[in-house]
Amino acid sequence: MSSGLQRLYMGVDIESGSPETPERARYSAAIVDQDLRLVLKAQGVSLAGVVRLCWERRPNVIAVDNVFELAPGGSAEGLAKFLSLLPPGTQLVQVTATEEGFVDIREAAKRAGLDVGGQKPSSAKTAFIAAAIAARGGGQRVGFSREKTYIFVTRGRGVHSGGWSQSRYQRRVRASVKIAAEKVKEKLEQANLDYDVYYRTSEGGIESATFIVYAPRERLIGLVRPHRGVDYTIRVETRYEGELVFGNDKDSLNMRPVIVGIDAGMTTGLAVLDFEGKVLHLGSYKEVDRGEIISVVSKLGRPVLVATDVKDPPDLVKKLAAQLGAQLYLPDYDLLVAEKEDLSSRAAEGSELRPRTPHERDSLAAAYRAYLDFKSKLSQVESYLSSMDIDVDIDEVKADVIKGLTIAEAVERQIERLMSAAPAGQVQGPQPERREQPKECDTSKYELLEAQKVALEKQVQELRAGLDNAERELEELRKRLKVELLRDPEVAKLKAEAEKAKALLAEALKRSEVLEAQLEDLRGALALLRSGEFLVARRLSELKVQELRRSEAALGELTANEIVVLDSWVQFEQEAVDRLAKAKVAAVVVTDVSSPLANALRSRGIPTLQASKYRVIEAGGLTLVEARVLKDAEVESSKLRSKASDYLLEKLLKEYRLSRSMTSKSRDVNEANRG
Repeated sequence: MSSGLQRLYMGVDIESGSPETPERARYSAAIVDQDLRLVLKAQGVSLAGVVRLCWERRPNVIAVDNVFELAPGGSAEGLAKFLSLLPPGTQLVQVTATEEGFVDIREAAKRAGLDVGGQKPSSAKTAFIAAAIAARGGGQRVGFSREKTYIFVTRGRGVHSGGWSQSRYQRRVRASVKIAAEKVKEKLEQANLDYDVYYRTSEGGIESATFIVYAPRERLIGLVRPHRGVDYTIRVETRYEGELVFGNDKDSLNMRPVIVGIDAGMTTGLAVLDFEGKVLHLGSYKEVDRGEIISVVSKLGRPVLVATDVKDPPDLVKKLAAQLGAQLYLPDYDLLVAEKEDLSSRAAEGSELRPRTPHERDSLAAAYRAYLDFKSKLSQVESYLSSMDIDVDIDEVKADVIKGLTIAEAVERQIERLMSAAPAGQVQGPQPERREQPKECDTSKYELLEAQKVALEKQVQELRAGLDNAERELEELRKRLKVELLRDPEVAKLKAEAEKAKALLAEALKRSEVLEAQLEDLRGALALLRSGEFLVARRLSELKVQELRRSEAALGELTANEIVVLDSWVQFEQEAVDRLAKAKVAAVVVTDVSSPLANALRSRGIPTLQASKYRVIEAGGLTLVEARVLKDAEVESSKLRSKASDYLLEKLLKEYRLSRSMTSKSRDVNEANRG
């Protein structure tokens, strides 16, 4: 890895295959330091291996003779993807690119003062030469016209918890995403970085946040770190868009001034008008960032006025106007829907571009409202220039008037621009006769100015030295103050109290979370009870007198028609069975209806039901069982009563028959005695 002093340069050249099939392409790589000492040499490396070496060694520059050799598919899109995979701070340089155009790598080496011979070098040697040229400052950096860093804050996992705790888990995860997004926002603002942010919100927090930072990724080093946790993740990604750029090549065309209308939101409406009120562009874009808006507008003209349909504009509109250097036009009140319908219809008259969505309608209405407010002033500019018959750019005069200049001031500015743009030596009409001034006078003025310059430079140096000293003293005072404060017993006491309060707060928050979970469970239980599908049951771990007493202490005494859910049937006490019978409970739900316990319960007339047939839920400290258990209990009770009746009848018949039999035997004995 390159350190603060050592700089590393990595040369790469394609060895075999083609970038159009990156999985088959193989490369040679060479890494040198600033003194051209070879640090690493590799051959037969895949494109993925090249990226891996970059992360392992962190070179300052990757140097090639043709950047498209590193582009999967051999396209600009592939090159943008490759650039996004590089470590922060690693630049891509094409060593054969010069200000005059492209040259052979041997010519590039010669210009860098390297003697590489006249023969075509091998792939391995080409990689070394490319690295050496870059180390000597040769070549041009390759990038794209727009470079943006995306920060994605999302949930760390899918929320699949069951039961009544599902919504609590969802709220916790969303709250975690919200806190993480707020910390990212705070870091970006502390670093004074320009950004846009889009949120996806839901009940209880934020589902995700996407930050679009208009700065290279290396500006975020130490500010925002990637994170992969249970509740949330932070992913940082660089994206390159627009045109491929070598060096500092930029489009600086002086285009016509235009009026831009914006309706900002998750879907942004964009309208562009010229100074005649003609619609040049109308569209809507989902989750668009300022870079994309600027890209669209810059192809149509130079924005002078940015307008919106509300008096309190979103941050996107304010930042866009500031970035474009345009005036921000705001209405005195939020435009009504009917008013926007009328304005957009008038603006679209005679145009093929008509609003298809409310966002396009609102942006077009905002732009046209701004145009109408300035239309009278723009007409005055046309009349004034027509009466003067002066050859100046009328659109530029209009643009300056919109920015706040008077018509006369705007015209004078254009005249000054024409004068300063006149070629050297060109005569602009009759020139006044020039008189030679005495050289002594020129010399004395020059010497005076030189003396003033020297005096001012010395004064600036003194002020800078004083400022440096003041800053050092301030830093020293801050350190001393911090040490003194830490020694102060009162401060130490306050710090201890703060720590104690912090611990109490953490405990209170934890307790609050527990209570919130219990409350959520109770709400769920109440919802089931209200629906009539469930009822409250008494749950016992085993059927013993001590367990009954514990349950009655918590839930109250046993009552008639109560449902009892029993976990274990292995051991039981007859006294406990008798207490259930005395209380006339409706039924006992057991795991085995053929167990001795079940038989003992049925012998006392208590219905027993199979637990596997019913849903049993624990919620808020209560046991809920499906309400149909009562109907089944009545059926089972009826069967028990029927069996009891049959048993009693059979018993009576047996007793009657026995009684008849005994009577008959007695009669026979008596008759025998008489005989």
